[in-house]
Amino acid sequence: MSKSFEDAGQQKRKWMCFVCAKSYEAFDDYKKHIVTEHEEGREYIKCPACDAPVRDIKTHYAVKHPARVIPTNCQLKVTVWHDFSPSGKKKGTRKPRVQTGYFVSEKMQREVKYRSRLEADFYACLEADDDVLYFEAEPCKIPYFWNGQWHNYIPDIRVRFVDDTDQLWEIKPSSQTDYEQNKAKWASANNHCESVGWDFVVQTEDALGTYISKVERQRARKLNN
Repeated sequence: MSKSFEDAGQQKRKWMCFVCAKSYEAFDDYKKHIVTEHEEGREYIKCPACDAPVRDIKTHYAVKHPARVIPTNCQLKVTVWHDFSPSGKKKGTRKPRVQTGYFVSEKMQREVKYRSRLEADFYACLEADDDVLYFEAEPCKIPYFWNGQWHNYIPDIRVRFVDDTDQLWEIKPSSQTDYEQNKAKWASANNHCESVGWDFVVQTEDALGTYISKVERQRARKLNN
């Protein structure tokens, strides 16, 4: 028997995850799924006004908080954007602000994939830094506990220096350093590094300028000798 117009109008709205397209009847379940299963900063960001997981703060404010001033001191868009809309040309992923590619490293004798322009810039510095013996991308998996579940965290780079010390690096924009999930990852990474005698370092765009200056000083000394 077909549903009446009234019955159809009373059907509950389903909330579809904008990262993986899973559907939920309750908003709280939808929200919990996104926050638990996906990565803040890359795949979702939390609205400062209502704490909802969203992809674009400006669009969300225009619809849900039109009377509020859009914040300027936080990340405004996710860096990985999935589109499951039926009106789109095709289902897939578009990355509006992320540049990915491969960095050719002579030190490592292979290509190294980078997932952002910031990573590529740090790779170039590591390649040129005389204090770096070699570096390794995505070197290990570290378990961490978040929102009642265990997950795996993969740091960006392991750096071996000429003095036989090691550092584990995470390359992140400064706008993502205050996210609670990142803090949980990095706490576990610190514990892991302490157990193996390494140091854990979060590198942001703020540190990149200092690193570039160091490499340029090394280059200048070589030219003067």
